[in-house]
Amino acid sequence: MLRLFIILLIAPIGFVSCSKGDTSEKIFQKKSDEKLDAYCSYLNADSSLHDSTYLPLFYKRFNRLVSENKIDSASQILFWAGRNIANNFKYDTAFLQVSINFVNKYSSKLQDRYFSGIYHNIGITYCDNGEYDNCSYYLNKGVIQPKDFYTFQNVADINYGLLFGHLNNGKLEQSLKSAYKALEMFETQRDTVFISACYSGIACIYRSQDDFPEAMKYENQGLRVVREARDTSGILTVSLNRMDLYDQMQHPDLYPLIDSTMTLFRQWPHKTEDDKLAINSWYVLKLIHDNKLDEAKKTLDEIKPFSLERSTGSSLDYYNYAKFVYDEKVGEKSGNISFYSNALPKLKENKDYARLALYNQILSENANTKGNYKAAMKYLKNAQTAQDSVSNKALRIKVKEFDRKYQTEKKEQQIELQHKELTQKNTFIALLIASIIGLIAAASAYYLWQRQKTLKLEKESSANFTRQLLENTEEERKRIAGDLHDSISHELLNLKSSLSKDTKAVSSKIDTIINDIRGISRNLHPVMFDKIGLVPNIEQLVERIQNQHNFFISTDVNYTGSLSSANELQIYRIIQETLSNIIKYANAHAAKITINEQPTYILIEIKDNGKGFHVKETLNSGKAFGLHNIIERSRVIGGEAHINSSADGTVITIHIPKKS
Repeated sequence: MLRLFIILLIAPIGFVSCSKGDTSEKIFQKKSDEKLDAYCSYLNADSSLHDSTYLPLFYKRFNRLVSENKIDSASQILFWAGRNIANNFKYDTAFLQVSINFVNKYSSKLQDRYFSGIYHNIGITYCDNGEYDNCSYYLNKGVIQPKDFYTFQNVADINYGLLFGHLNNGKLEQSLKSAYKALEMFETQRDTVFISACYSGIACIYRSQDDFPEAMKYENQGLRVVREARDTSGILTVSLNRMDLYDQMQHPDLYPLIDSTMTLFRQWPHKTEDDKLAINSWYVLKLIHDNKLDEAKKTLDEIKPFSLERSTGSSLDYYNYAKFVYDEKVGEKSGNISFYSNALPKLKENKDYARLALYNQILSENANTKGNYKAAMKYLKNAQTAQDSVSNKALRIKVKEFDRKYQTEKKEQQIELQHKELTQKNTFIALLIASIIGLIAAASAYYLWQRQKTLKLEKESSANFTRQLLENTEEERKRIAGDLHDSISHELLNLKSSLSKDTKAVSSKIDTIINDIRGISRNLHPVMFDKIGLVPNIEQLVERIQNQHNFFISTDVNYTGSLSSANELQIYRIIQETLSNIIKYANAHAAKITINEQPTYILIEIKDNGKGFHVKETLNSGKAFGLHNIIERSRVIGGEAHINSSADGTVITIHIPKKS
């Protein structure tokens, strides 16, 4: 099969969002996904690019922010839009020029993150379009001294981009330097997707020299990294690069690799359109090889819409080549041939030697198939000339020499680092032991102090509760004595003086005494509580309070009587105490009682629209007997009370688990 030599620049970015990163807290190591506001999330979403208003709305907001001198906000949305456009191979000259003009004009006002990030987006867009001089120029402008995770990430991405910008221009030594710089930074971040992508990038450098053993060595290193990390996205990225290498080598394992990669890809839930276009294009080549032409045609038709949305990129190259091979196989005139021939002048102008070699080879094979041997020879010579621009003996020696020098230097640095680490480790151990002893002593002292403080507070709280309980008991006795003296005693005296008078008056007096006794009795214990249950008693309590205090109370009760009568009485007292507190202190106009019974628990909620209070201060004041009473009664029945209060009112929630 014809050799494919297409550099994968953005493939890892398509997979990286779902890779398994290390959670170390070092500043330059990988963080969890960033939380974006709604509009930046929209700008960053692949699906948003299908929206016809994506760029018009962006320009409207961007221009407004610039006119209002809100440069930081403008740079933020420019960064996210540019990143999405670059990652999805949308080459838009107008957007590109807006980005260049903005970053040139406001560079001194930009945050480092957006300064380097916007230059990265510009450079990558040029790289995807094959304009490698512009790619390297703008990527280099974005190189700054990293100060945080995001600027470190940008500079690492820039070096990764320079790897391919230099490689495609035949600057192999610079490409290798950028590759190792990017690799070093991604290793610091422990970003397995891009570590493996850097190894694949180094493999591409050796592939450009037809040094397949070295290329395979680095591809294997990349695969080892992502397999050890169990990183599916990284495995897919490495597999895609490996297909290129196997195809160039005409390796017998190419088609089994395509098949296994496709199986893994089908199971992976985080597919992007670019991933689908690239991997399915390779799969079409396997189907053609297996002579499954109907299935190949069906797959090409399915991914064609993705190809029409791209003006450049490696995934588009894969698709065009798969379509070309299919057309050649079935004997159709390939419309893709004009794509290759029309692209040659621009590729030559941009010194895109990799694609020049590839496209001329494709055109040579097509001319040869048609019997136009003169044209076939011309294209083949052009392909060889382009290939010679990135592959010659002197460059090959220089690349290997630099690689060996880097590896030696890296080993020396590791030895020196290990020596320093050993010295630091011994010092650290001594300090650590002293620190641990001091820490244990301090922690013990703090624990004892905290424990004493807690015990003191618990003792004070218990004493306050007991004191208030006794005071409230005496107050209740005093109230009952007063009720008996002021009502029953008074009415009995009146009855005595009326015995000789009208019988009707005597009967009326007796009725009054009976009602007074019932009122006192209800206050002491709800009448017939054990017989009629919780819900009717709550209704009576609500009705009585509303009549006495002109206070509105609504109820929403879903309760089937699953608790014991003793526990129901405690719930009744909690509601009674809460309503009493609301009327006395809350300045509320209304309250609501909700009881919601679920299979495993019962939830009680009492809320009002009063003025609220500071819960913690009130509970610790020593004067909140009612609130402590509610909390203690909740504990008695195995529940837990939570009190939340604000200027909008107070909500008391009691959660009571059911016994299994």
